[in-house]
Amino acid sequence: MTSTELDVAIIGAGTAGLSARAEVAKTTDSYRVFDPGPWGTACARNACMPSKALLKSAHEFHRRDAFAALGIVGGDKLRVDPAQVLARTRALRDNLVEGVLDSMNDWRDAYLVAQEPVFGADGLLHAGGERYRPRATIIATGSRPVVPAAWREQFGGRILTSDEVFEIETLPRRMAVVGLGPVGVELGQALARLGVEVIGFDPSPTIGGLQDPDLQSLFRDALQGDMNIVQAQADLHEGPDGSIRMRWEDGETDVDCVLAAMGRTPNLDRLGLDQIGIELREDGSAPLAPGQLNLPETRIYFAGDAGRGPALLHEASDEGRVCGYFAGRDEDAKFNRRVPLRIVFSHPQIAVAGQTWSDLEGRREDVAVGDASFDQGGRNKLERECGGAVRIYAEKATARLLGGAIVASDAEHLAHLLSLSIGGEGDLKTLLRMPAYHPTQEEILRGALRATLGKCDVQADPLDEIRCSDVPVDCEMSTG
Repeated sequence: MTSTELDVAIIGAGTAGLSARAEVAKTTDSYRVFDPGPWGTACARNACMPSKALLKSAHEFHRRDAFAALGIVGGDKLRVDPAQVLARTRALRDNLVEGVLDSMNDWRDAYLVAQEPVFGADGLLHAGGERYRPRATIIATGSRPVVPAAWREQFGGRILTSDEVFEIETLPRRMAVVGLGPVGVELGQALARLGVEVIGFDPSPTIGGLQDPDLQSLFRDALQGDMNIVQAQADLHEGPDGSIRMRWEDGETDVDCVLAAMGRTPNLDRLGLDQIGIELREDGSAPLAPGQLNLPETRIYFAGDAGRGPALLHEASDEGRVCGYFAGRDEDAKFNRRVPLRIVFSHPQIAVAGQTWSDLEGRREDVAVGDASFDQGGRNKLERECGGAVRIYAEKATARLLGGAIVASDAEHLAHLLSLSIGGEGDLKTLLRMPAYHPTQEEILRGALRATLGKCDVQADPLDEIRCSDVPVDCEMSTG
């Protein structure tokens, strides 16, 4: 059997794969994208976008509790139509997926192979009865939710994941969320605010991916207002009337279904990588070196969830573009990542920029930590919002900004600002020269920066110091 020679094979048509294709197409027409479907990217189909659509409905409905304080009456009479919420979420999802498919129209017929490929013992890529010999291969196959096989076997469709939860026609009365990382926190809180009785299980003391202990306790308390949180691992058993009984050391409860939010695993196990001499790590990830997207002495590249970087859309897009750039030029793919940035769209939001509390574990004596509370901030009072806090990490000797963690409304915007400053190797004095309009959350951030600078071995300029002080009016209630 003959084989088709290719410059580049791209396995996967998700965010990373499509980004890689855009770069490869700039240098060669000799490429193929392999993906059996469904197409449309995980972000549009079952991750970033539909989850945020569901969250929007949940958070807007929750705001009815603040209407009376705003002089708006009748909020207590509002109700949720679960079927409508889910249907409108799916409609938006379908529109987004259609947009992705439309963007593929110009090249799909000529370059897309709608088959699942696998490497054979001959070292070639086999797909749909055809064989391909690529000079370079970009693997961007994404990931899938982790679900214990025994759960699926015993409970079937009563076990949901983020890939499936948007397909249900109406909301259950009771649900358990197993795993309180970003996905479990976002979906668990959204479902709770839409009227579902939610109980969350996670044996870890940290939830939402938030590591700073001071902020962790604050966020846990806020989330407890929406859902019961059990810091334990629960066992699943058959309950009465088709329910699932959750048992843990201190108790048990019955639920209608379980949302498994226990992480994701790369889709690399069915590619036959062992046939070309590639052994995966124990966690199923590719054996990549830091800062490298291809394996040593090969032209096998990994991007997105198939690689070892953070499983985030902007990281996947970056990796896909970089892999496509270097694969098209037959070069090693080395690159420096952007400043780390993670956001959880809960309420209050979690946002972490730069180095985390865990990253600084071995050098805490060299790090200054300052904080500020949003509880009495003018913006929070005006909007009748929840409070929160921000923690800033800086190098004591130089006042160079290292990272920050925030639990607050609109924390996403402050985190982007911190990331920009960290990427420019900015210090606290420089960032404090930023104007802070009133009333905004940035005023509270400025207070945290000022508190952190006070713990550094750096003297602020006297004029800068007084200009960065709080204005001498009642900021908490002033509106101008």
